[in-house]
Amino acid sequence: MRILLIGGGVHPIPPTGYGAVERILADFKAALTAAGHEVVIVNRVRHRSMRDEYPFAWELPRLLAAERFDVLHAHTPVVANRLAGKGFPFVYTSHSRHWFYRERLSHRWGYFLERRAVRRATEVVALTPALLRAMDASVRPPLPPITVIPFGVDTEHFQPRWDRRTGAVALGVGVVAPFKRWEWAARALKGTGILFRLVGPIPSSHYAAAVRRAGDRVELMGEVGDEDLTEIFATSDFLLHPSSVEVLSASVLEGLSAGLPVIGGPALEGVVDEGRTGWVLPDRDPEAFVAGLRQRAVDLAHDEPLRRRTGEAARNAALTRFCWPSIVAAHLDIYSRVAAQPRGPRSR
Repeated sequence: MRILLIGGGVHPIPPTGYGAVERILADFKAALTAAGHEVVIVNRVRHRSMRDEYPFAWELPRLLAAERFDVLHAHTPVVANRLAGKGFPFVYTSHSRHWFYRERLSHRWGYFLERRAVRRATEVVALTPALLRAMDASVRPPLPPITVIPFGVDTEHFQPRWDRRTGAVALGVGVVAPFKRWEWAARALKGTGILFRLVGPIPSSHYAAAVRRAGDRVELMGEVGDEDLTEIFATSDFLLHPSSVEVLSASVLEGLSAGLPVIGGPALEGVVDEGRTGWVLPDRDPEAFVAGLRQRAVDLAHDEPLRRRTGEAARNAALTRFCWPSIVAAHLDIYSRVAAQPRGPRSR
């Protein structure tokens, strides 16, 4: 089967820096190729601006005219709506936090585009059960078939270093931005003696300073290289993920693969197995949520058998539920159905 994975025209694939969806697409291509399929990534980057998705989407039918394919798989809403407008059958996977987070006009515009893309797709992949419920509740029927399939993680790349763990290091990975609520994690660890390492781009020095002030042992590391990130995952003790607005975080799957217990909020539902691979805490009361993060972190810091048992369960979940061969197999039934659909005017 010849599969075209379509990027968003914003970051290169694989990315040279920050770009979670782009990294996922690069890994997905490698997994599909390993399974014996012919895979091409269609992506054209201009200025690395979010607005670049629009000219890329406009150009996309011309780019596809030169390609032979069985399946088109889009991952961004402007691209998906352009495909629909030109009559191409396609699979759509939404990665957008706008299903759960819409504070600005741009977020509401993104939410409109996401719902429109889902409704116009031939088949849809929802990364989590929570996202499936959001689609069912907010997209005007009739909806296309929607299947829950997470993306995968490279379990060879992210592995634990049990001998390097002491219980004293908590990890957070992601952009240092308010919607991630890193200051809640820093506040939860204050006074515990646990070091909070936070890895990710720092677009706002003002917010970064607020995170530092919230805790007493906070290390903001910024963006790090791939080898350094792998080592940080391998030698940390547990992962904190306080955000509640994401669909599925790659850093959470990487943490599971590295054998890290994961503690966070509702965004972990359907990903973390409560009490086995980590803990999913209610966040309607911020003070109770922070207290819950603190208690779980202290429990893990002082109980090596608990850390090891939970970490091994996390690693096993990555090896079974979130390994790329399983993710590829789950997509193939969808691809077969879409490949049988009548083609758009420019496909062949």
